[in-house]
Amino acid sequence: MPPDDLFALDGILSQLLPGLILVVGIILLRIFLFWRKLSLRRHKSERHKDAGTIGPAGLIHGAALPWHYDQLAHVGTGGPAQISLDQRVLRPAMGVKLVAVGLCVAMFYAAYQVTTLETFNGFEVADPGPYGTAIIVLCLLAALNGVVYIFSFETRYDRDMLIVTRMMYFRREFRWKDLARITDDGAYELHLHFYPGGRAKVLKHSVGIEEFKDFALAQIRRNRMVNA
Repeated sequence: MPPDDLFALDGILSQLLPGLILVVGIILLRIFLFWRKLSLRRHKSERHKDAGTIGPAGLIHGAALPWHYDQLAHVGTGGPAQISLDQRVLRPAMGVKLVAVGLCVAMFYAAYQVTTLETFNGFEVADPGPYGTAIIVLCLLAALNGVVYIFSFETRYDRDMLIVTRMMYFRREFRWKDLARITDDGAYELHLHFYPGGRAKVLKHSVGIEEFKDFALAQIRRNRMVNA
């Protein structure tokens, strides 16, 4: 290789090297921060598990609802649970229903703007085409599924059993004597972990949820005393 080409290559490498070092440094920093977050969350989860209180659902879990959505979703959760025969029944509160319907309506309105008016919040947008239209349809179906999921959620419990029904057809039963711990996924659900590996998901924006949490935590303490 001629000397001039070597000098040119050396100059290019000297210009690229600082940027490369910066990019690698940023990547390593993000990896470290992610690992540290996971480590802190694991320790926090273990503390809650040892104390018998409600901790985060896992090392990696869904993002929490924005504060204003969470506050709205909690509207109506403070009342007592309905009683049917000898069971208490948890059903979605009015607030979380409004959140689900509001988000669904917003998505349909946005889709209407893009596909019919070819605008979005006053800005012109291109025709989405077949692939874009397919993605829009999938998003709308997901929004409708979310509404059905919230509205059909039901939790029943008595002193012996917990029964969770989702999407009207999916029903699971658990025995309180097998309850080991409770975690919070940060968004919509409490996760109740049962031996030898079962897990129940309960909508935490339900009417009577505070009474339910107190009852479930008392069951954990009772189980620990029995199994001590």
